[in-house]
Amino acid sequence: MISYNEALRTKVDYRIVEIAQSSPSTEIKAILVLDTSPSDDVLKEISQVKIENVFSFMLTIKVRGKASDVARLGEKSFIRYIMLDEVISRTQDWS
Repeated sequence: MISYNEALRTKVDYRIVEIAQSSPSTEIKAILVLDTSPSDDVLKEISQVKIENVFSFMLTIKVRGKASDVARLGEKSFIRYIMLDEVISRTQDWS
């Protein structure tokens, strides 16, 4: 099971953390709220998930990927908060 520290839990929607702990390979869509403009360097750093939309004027990026990968993005210093947008598919049984 993946362990999430308290600092990470404050940056990641609790629903993403719960999904990542119980079924890490579940596909989700999430909205990343950034502290900085979504530059090319920022986009390269989050390339482990699929980038669906970039909203530069709102400092947000919409991504799609495994719940565990999306939750780990909370470790990045330029990310302010990660919100769950949609659960796409459950690829393994819930515990």
